Amino acid sequence: KLWKMKNNFVQRIISIFFITPIFIFCLIKGGLYFNILIFFLFVICSYEILKLNLIYTKIILLSILFLFLFSFYNLRNFDEGLKIIFLLTFITWSSDIGGYVFGKLIGGKKINLISPNKTLSGFIGSILLVQINLVYIDYFKINLFDEIYVNIFFLILGAIIVIIGDLMFSYFKRLNKIKDYSNLIPGHGGILDRLDGFIILIIIFYMVKFFI
Repeated sequence: KLWKMKNNFVQRIISIFFITPIFIFCLIKGGLYFNILIFFLFVICSYEILKLNLIYTKIILLSILFLFLFSFYNLRNFDEGLKIIFLLTFITWSSDIGGYVFGKLIGGKKINLISPNKTLSGFIGSILLVQINLVYIDYFKINLFDEIYVNIFFLILGAIIVIIGDLMFSYFKRLNKIKDYSNLIPGHGGILDRLDGFIILIIIFYMVKFFI
């Protein structure tokens, strides 16, 4: 079991070092490169969704995908949009890493709601590690909230949204009786497996910002 965990972790690290620079490059450059990224996400994610068995899950996930791409594109073009997207990206990554590392190393009580692999220690790990983004918010002077405790609450809420997104996409996988949406990314599965929490976080952040 420990060897399998290490092997999976190594695959994840290799995949991250290959994919992350491309993702960051397209975000920073914007324009044509960002549009290519949006198109790539649309094509791959649509493929992963359309090969599912249940029609109603296809409709729901395609609707979520369109809303995500719309929100993602518009957020990038806001004032400080690049900084915001990087913040949401780092929230997602730190939440995922905290949940994975704490859950695997500490283990403990399972949270059997939707996904049997989630643990209470993983949930706490997500909440704790996501607070590292306070450094990012302060360093880049991101205009979110003046009081630090409000920023802490925002990050906690962000981690919870990421976890909910993960659980929701896991639920759709269980409904369709599949382990991963595809095998495109070694150690991660498909693009939807990697972006699940990020997708929901982007949508909710954009909706809140748009309506406020």
